[in-house]
Amino acid sequence: MSRAIYLVVFSNGSKPAHWAIWIPTGNAGAKGKLMHATGNPATGFFLEFRRNYDFEDETRRYKVIELAQVSDKYIADTVGNGELINETTARDRFESAATTVAPPGKSPNPFDPKALNCQDWIKAFVEKLIAMGYIDDGSTTVVQDAPRYL
Repeated sequence: MSRAIYLVVFSNGSKPAHWAIWIPTGNAGAKGKLMHATGNPATGFFLEFRRNYDFEDETRRYKVIELAQVSDKYIADTVGNGELINETTARDRFESAATTVAPPGKSPNPFDPKALNCQDWIKAFVEKLIAMGYIDDGSTTVVQDAPRYL
Protein backbone atom coordinates (compact mmCIF):
# COMPACT_ATOMS: atom_id res chain seq x y z
CA MET A 1 0.00 0.00 0.00
CA SER A 2 1.23 3.52 -0.67
CA ARG A 3 1.10 6.73 1.32
CA ALA A 4 0.79 10.23 -0.09
CA ILE A 5 3.48 12.71 0.86
CA TYR A 6 3.13 16.43 0.33
CA LEU A 7 5.24 19.51 -0.13
CA VAL A 8 3.98 22.32 2.09
CA VAL A 9 4.86 25.90 1.22
CA PHE A 10 4.49 28.35 4.13
CA SER A 11 4.35 32.12 3.77
CA ASN A 12 7.47 33.79 5.18
CA GLY A 13 6.67 37.42 4.42
CA SER A 14 9.09 39.05 2.01
CA LYS A 15 11.63 36.24 2.50
CA PRO A 16 11.63 32.97 0.54
CA ALA A 17 8.77 30.67 1.55
CA HIS A 18 9.45 27.92 4.06
CA TRP A 19 9.18 24.44 2.57
CA ALA A 20 8.48 21.20 4.44
CA ILE A 21 7.42 17.61 3.79
CA TRP A 22 4.05 16.63 5.24
CA ILE A 23 2.83 13.08 5.87
CA PRO A 24 -0.70 12.86 7.32
CA THR A 25 -1.19 10.32 10.12
CA GLY A 26 -3.07 7.35 8.70
CA ASN A 27 -2.84 8.92 5.23
CA ALA A 28 -5.68 11.36 5.98
CA GLY A 29 -6.62 14.38 8.05
CA ALA A 30 -4.94 17.57 9.22
CA LYS A 31 -2.58 16.00 11.75
CA GLY A 32 0.65 14.20 10.97
CA LYS A 33 4.39 14.48 10.56
CA LEU A 34 6.14 17.61 9.29
CA MET A 35 9.78 17.22 8.24
CA HIS A 36 11.88 20.26 7.48
CA ALA A 37 15.21 22.02 7.66
CA THR A 38 14.61 24.78 10.17
CA GLY A 39 16.81 27.78 10.87
CA ASN A 40 18.09 30.62 8.74
CA PRO A 41 21.09 31.46 6.54
CA ALA A 42 22.74 33.49 9.34
CA THR A 43 22.85 30.63 11.86
CA GLY A 44 22.45 27.57 9.64
CA PHE A 45 19.73 24.94 9.52
CA PHE A 46 19.00 21.64 11.25
CA LEU A 47 16.67 18.76 10.42
CA GLU A 48 13.56 18.55 12.57
CA PHE A 49 10.67 16.08 12.74
CA ARG A 50 7.47 17.65 14.10
CA ARG A 51 5.20 14.80 15.15
CA ASN A 52 1.45 15.35 15.59
CA TYR A 53 1.71 18.64 13.73
CA ASP A 54 -1.83 19.95 13.30
CA PHE A 55 -2.69 22.27 10.42
CA GLU A 56 -5.80 23.35 12.32
CA ASP A 57 -3.42 25.21 14.67
CA GLU A 58 -1.45 26.85 11.83
CA THR A 59 -1.77 30.66 11.60
CA ARG A 60 0.52 31.26 8.62
CA ARG A 61 -0.75 31.14 5.05
CA TYR A 62 0.28 27.87 3.39
CA LYS A 63 -0.21 25.71 0.34
CA VAL A 64 -0.20 21.89 0.35
CA ILE A 65 0.94 20.22 -2.89
CA GLU A 66 0.94 16.46 -3.46
CA LEU A 67 4.55 15.46 -4.03
CA ALA A 68 4.56 11.68 -4.46
CA GLN A 69 3.35 8.27 -3.36
CA VAL A 70 5.64 6.27 -1.06
CA SER A 71 5.38 2.65 -0.01
CA ASP A 72 3.99 2.47 3.52
CA LYS A 73 6.84 0.10 4.46
CA TYR A 74 9.08 3.20 4.69
CA ILE A 75 6.76 5.28 6.91
CA ALA A 76 5.70 4.80 10.53
CA ASP A 77 3.08 6.92 12.25
CA THR A 78 4.56 7.91 15.61
CA VAL A 79 1.68 9.59 17.42
CA GLY A 80 2.69 8.83 21.02
CA ASN A 81 0.28 10.68 23.30
CA GLY A 82 -1.00 12.87 20.44
CA GLU A 83 0.80 16.02 21.61
CA LEU A 84 3.10 18.00 19.31
CA ILE A 85 6.68 16.73 19.62
CA ASN A 86 9.71 18.33 17.95
CA GLU A 87 12.70 16.05 17.66
CA THR A 88 15.73 15.25 15.56
CA THR A 89 15.77 11.45 15.91
CA ALA A 90 14.58 9.42 12.90
CA ARG A 91 11.85 6.88 13.68
CA ASP A 92 11.39 5.16 10.31
CA ARG A 93 13.21 4.48 7.04
CA PHE A 94 11.81 7.61 5.37
CA GLU A 95 13.09 9.81 8.18
CA SER A 96 16.41 7.95 8.17
CA ALA A 97 16.77 8.87 4.49
CA ALA A 98 16.27 12.53 5.48
CA THR A 99 19.18 12.33 7.92
CA THR A 100 21.54 11.50 5.06
CA VAL A 101 20.93 14.89 3.43
CA ALA A 102 22.85 17.64 5.22
CA PRO A 103 20.86 20.82 5.92
CA PRO A 104 22.44 24.07 4.74
CA GLY A 105 25.05 25.46 7.09
CA LYS A 106 25.77 29.05 8.00
CA SER A 107 25.99 31.27 4.94
CA PRO A 108 29.01 33.57 4.54
CA ASN A 109 26.55 36.16 3.21
CA PRO A 110 23.19 35.45 4.91
CA PHE A 111 21.45 38.44 3.29
CA ASP A 112 22.22 37.20 -0.21
CA PRO A 113 18.88 36.11 -1.75
CA LYS A 114 20.73 33.15 -3.26
CA ALA A 115 21.93 31.88 0.15
CA LEU A 116 21.03 28.22 0.68
CA ASN A 117 17.85 27.63 2.68
CA CYS A 118 15.16 25.05 3.47
CA GLN A 119 14.05 24.97 -0.17
CA ASP A 120 17.52 23.76 -1.19
CA TRP A 121 17.34 21.03 1.45
CA ILE A 122 13.93 19.86 0.15
CA LYS A 123 15.28 19.74 -3.41
CA ALA A 124 18.27 17.64 -2.29
CA PHE A 125 16.05 15.36 -0.17
CA VAL A 126 13.67 14.75 -3.09
CA GLU A 127 16.66 13.89 -5.31
CA LYS A 128 17.87 11.46 -2.62
CA LEU A 129 14.43 9.80 -2.38
CA ILE A 130 14.38 9.37 -6.17
CA ALA A 131 17.90 7.88 -6.16
CA MET A 132 16.86 5.44 -3.39
CA GLY A 133 13.78 4.39 -5.38
CA TYR A 134 11.34 5.65 -2.71
CA ILE A 135 9.55 8.04 -5.11
CA ASP A 136 9.40 8.48 -8.87
CA ASP A 137 11.32 11.15 -10.75
CA GLY A 138 8.14 13.09 -11.60
CA SER A 139 8.48 14.60 -8.13
CA THR A 140 11.25 16.87 -9.40
CA THR A 141 8.68 18.69 -11.54
CA VAL A 142 6.50 19.29 -8.47
CA VAL A 143 9.45 20.83 -6.64
CA GLN A 144 10.53 22.88 -9.66
CA ASP A 145 7.01 24.29 -10.04
CA ALA A 146 6.44 25.01 -6.34
CA PRO A 147 6.15 28.68 -5.30
CA ARG A 148 9.38 30.20 -3.99
CA TYR A 149 7.37 32.94 -2.25
CA LEU A 150 3.83 32.76 -0.90
